[in-house]
Amino acid sequence: MTHKNNNIILGFDTSCYTTSIAAISLNKEILLNERIILKVKKDNKGLRQSEAVFQHVNNMGELSQIINEKFKNYNIVGICASTKPRPVDNSYMPVFSVGYNFAKLLSSINSCTFYETTHQENHIEASLFNNNLENKDKFLAVHMSGGTTEILLVEKKDTNYNMEIVGGSLDVSFGQLVDRLGVRLNYNFPCGKYIDENALKCNEKIKNGLKTSVREGYMNLSGIENQINKIIHEYNEEYLSKILLDTLVRSMYKSLIYICDKYGLKEVLFGGGVSASEYIKKELSEKLKRKNIKAYFTDQEYATDNGVGCAIIGLNKMNNY
Repeated sequence: MTHKNNNIILGFDTSCYTTSIAAISLNKEILLNERIILKVKKDNKGLRQSEAVFQHVNNMGELSQIINEKFKNYNIVGICASTKPRPVDNSYMPVFSVGYNFAKLLSSINSCTFYETTHQENHIEASLFNNNLENKDKFLAVHMSGGTTEILLVEKKDTNYNMEIVGGSLDVSFGQLVDRLGVRLNYNFPCGKYIDENALKCNEKIKNGLKTSVREGYMNLSGIENQINKIIHEYNEEYLSKILLDTLVRSMYKSLIYICDKYGLKEVLFGGGVSASEYIKKELSEKLKRKNIKAYFTDQEYATDNGVGCAIIGLNKMNNY
């Protein structure tokens, strides 16, 4: 027997490395935030889209069982899924079709409305969940993940986001650099947590930082990997991890102070798996604070890939109709 007030919204996100589902009540209480990390073979630097799609399909069977068991006394009144990476034309990745089709099927079975969003909007909404920005209608958002390093000018109107890329990496992403070093050091993929732990343990001061190329908010990062490879046998794992993350912090800092000055903004929201790094959070927040720029980092469960942002977006869209 269902309870009248037990109405929920489900959120689905099937990204390149994580199958995620979430459930939220109509008063924005998170009832479920479940995810399954896709398996990457030892020494591999990632997954092909076809491999990721196959794992997502299998994971959906496991997660659907969780939904049935946990929410048998609840009413599913809306379902929202990320259907592509970014809210722009021609943005597409096959992995998102799994969450999209599963969510569409589930919405038909439950006779509820299906809502669409994007992976990037999902990250922003999840990061906003426990951060109280002074101006949530216009701010900078940094999306740092395995495949993306973008600085976005975000303007929110009703339930939609207008997002313009105003900075970021022009080549390799932060996450790719972190994972490539981690694989060289023989860590399991994804390698972010190992590199972060190493950097936090390192008490040695950086003697000569790696060279960076930053111009008007945009970064060229591919040269960093070559510099790391030249010194990889000269230093221990902790120092190598620290010098890499320090370089990423310095590059992002240079980009952000330029962009904040250009657009007259003083608040930056961080999301994506790389933003879960405690080292990056500490060092970048302190640097930006000296320029009177507020940095908003979120808890790891909302920074890494998840379905919470999708669920919140679904609720917001439902309330707006």
